[in-house]
Amino acid sequence: MTKRLAICLLAALLAATAGCSGGSDELEGDAGDNGASTQMPVDTPSAPNPSELLTPADVEAVSGLTGLEVVPYEPAVGAGGDVNIADASGQLVAMLVVDSLETWDAWLTDGFTVSEPVNPPVGDEAFIGPSPDVSGVIYIFGFRKGDVAVVIDTYFDVGATGTILSVEQLRELAEIVEGRL
Repeated sequence: MTKRLAICLLAALLAATAGCSGGSDELEGDAGDNGASTQMPVDTPSAPNPSELLTPADVEAVSGLTGLEVVPYEPAVGAGGDVNIADASGQLVAMLVVDSLETWDAWLTDGFTVSEPVNPPVGDEAFIGPSPDVSGVIYIFGFRKGDVAVVIDTYFDVGATGTILSVEQLRELAEIVEGRL
């Protein structure tokens, strides 16, 4: 999973660079690409099914967006999470990754994922990211509850200067997920 995150963050950085030069409309913010063609199973036995942790209805309630749906795992277009949620046009809105304490430790030390801790935290610990070396825009909210590590990403709003969901909305979604763990 750590390798997925590193590859995904590199892909997001490359997509951001392409987007800045006007050469691509691809979405950014993917934190789970491992190059596989099928979704990787979650290896945290104490965690419920990721699709039970975050739903399109949750994202709609927090964001005010409508017509959201779960889309298949497809890292090539940025849908690299355990749960990937997009609008009716296919624009990715949110991605959920659920993993282990080992992955949490890797996120904290990889130099790419974390910008700063969040206080008060959601769960036992929380952070926002990515590192300012990756992006000047925050699009990751991560937290740990016990041995379960979670990140929720949003995506850049194509044609706008920011992300689809705000940091505050990511936190609200994290609180919903944390309450279901």
